[in-house]
Amino acid sequence: MILTVKPLQGKECNVQVTEDEKVSTVKELVSERLNIPANQQRLLYKGKALADEHRLSDYSIGPEAKLNLVVRPAGERSGVAGMASSSSAVSGVWQTLSTVLAKHFSPADAAKVQEQLVKDYERSLRQLSLDDIERLAGRLLHPDSEGMDTSYMD
Repeated sequence: MILTVKPLQGKECNVQVTEDEKVSTVKELVSERLNIPANQQRLLYKGKALADEHRLSDYSIGPEAKLNLVVRPAGERSGVAGMASSSSAVSGVWQTLSTVLAKHFSPADAAKVQEQLVKDYERSLRQLSLDDIERLAGRLLHPDSEGMDTSYMD
């Protein structure tokens, strides 16, 4: 089958693949055609980010589908949010968000909106101080002690 891969900015390309191909294989083919390193690519289908280890069939991607390509700047790291996004709870939130956005926006616009939300989320996580994390953990782990005076613990 032939897939069309469209960067947010730039020329699209077509790649010949089977439904059983892994997303990582598609990235390698795109890398050959568009000269964009696979590790800088983020492929989206209907606003949902595709994981390298999954097969196209896992996402019900069929013939003549169009994938959106977001190019990460060289050297960009996912950091703490990257670790968090691998957890099932967080990825479930992003998947639900992707579904909602797909109902209201074109695939390209949904991808842009979701990408910005992810960036904002990651920025917010990076801005948390150790004190913020300790307070949050304390409230989550000991919800019944909120009314207690804990100033002696400082």
